[in-house]
Amino acid sequence: MLNTIVQPEEAPFYGIPFPGFFLLNEDGVIVDKLFNRHLAHREGIEAILDSFAGRIAPGDNEPTASIEESDGIRVSAFLRGGGGVLRVGPQRRLVVRIEIPEGLHIYDDPVPTGMISTTITIDGPDGFRHEPAKKPPTYAFELPGVDEPLQVWDGTADFVFPVYAASTLGREVEDGVASIGVEITIRYQACDEAQCFIPRTRTLHLEVPIGPGAMPNLGEMHGITGETVKMDSMAHMKRLVERKRTG
Repeated sequence: MLNTIVQPEEAPFYGIPFPGFFLLNEDGVIVDKLFNRHLAHREGIEAILDSFAGRIAPGDNEPTASIEESDGIRVSAFLRGGGGVLRVGPQRRLVVRIEIPEGLHIYDDPVPTGMISTTITIDGPDGFRHEPAKKPPTYAFELPGVDEPLQVWDGTADFVFPVYAASTLGREVEDGVASIGVEITIRYQACDEAQCFIPRTRTLHLEVPIGPGAMPNLGEMHGITGETVKMDSMAHMKRLVERKRTG
């Protein structure tokens, strides 16, 4: 695992670097990378371990909800990372998992008129944020009477949403709020090789604990997110300001 910044020698250094990870195998080959678009959002150690393991499994204390249908399809959702606690700063992952028995499949967009593709909607309180899902790979399915192959999932399909807390939730923690409710609505249609079944809409509820964020000791800034840690970043901040001033 390598956590580094590559900077061309001829280019001046400005601002604050964005955190990220390259994951290397035993031969030193990059097999995955974890980078975010915002300085304040960084991956937890669980995301790195899951990437190495090639699977995502909920921890013992992480919020989980599930529904099992009579035909064996199981729809579940869980919050992965941080022991199941959402805080301002660290990024977590909300995983929606659809487990599909052998012989059945569900559809991705696009689908012909009259058929239903799989959609997932997430609703939470002010301050709960999520990014678009990272979808699992599909495979092409030939349906008689349809010109183009359809894209489908079977087996276990994990839809992974990066989620994080805005400073609004940090203030909720300061006011004594211990958890928030998150609703996940999944709509899908299961089919086999000969027929499609009635579309389903299922809603799962997660009660997600929230806690104070942690950030370096930078004076009054820590008040907007929660607790400070013992790390003192003032010397590093002064160097950055000096580089900007003299650059």
